[in-house]
Amino acid sequence: MKYDFTKKPTIGATRTLYSLQQAILSALRQKSFEEISVGELCEKAMLPRATFYNYFDDKYDLLEYCFMTVHKQLDTDCEGVGSCKNRMNALMENCFDFLDANIEAAQDILKNNRPDQYLINQLRFYLLSNMVKAFKNNPDSHRFKVPQEMAANLYSQVILIILEWKYLNQKTCSKAQAKEYLQQMVSGIEPMS
Repeated sequence: MKYDFTKKPTIGATRTLYSLQQAILSALRQKSFEEISVGELCEKAMLPRATFYNYFDDKYDLLEYCFMTVHKQLDTDCEGVGSCKNRMNALMENCFDFLDANIEAAQDILKNNRPDQYLINQLRFYLLSNMVKAFKNNPDSHRFKVPQEMAANLYSQVILIILEWKYLNQKTCSKAQAKEYLQQMVSGIEPMS
């Protein structure tokens, strides 16, 4: 990404980034990611193309920024929850809450972007890589019965399976059921005492 997201954004940058996020969200509710053009995003955001390119190299960059923003929102209260197990439970709960609060938008986006298309594959990859990173940085992750990286991948994949089951496949699953499913599916890798 061209824009330096490590520094505090100006009011103008904040507005521009928000406008572009809203533009891509609106476009994704109407069509697949592959069908969206930078020109269309600029038109929806009412910004010149030059402004878009001051912040992002292309629409893929903007999508990654959107993923980063959502992940930051989902992971913020999970950092201090203690064990890997508790952090993964908290992260899954946050995902449930976020998706439930944005269910109409999520359903529209999923309707236009099939599981084998770029958007859903990138979402899976982004979530997985960030969950693995969070897991590895947790102090008790070395105590698992299987290698740390394998345990992180398993936890992450199970959370994604549960989220896809409920939101992509539209199956009935409460948060309590999801926590139970997570516990059952990863019970063999629990940390040693």
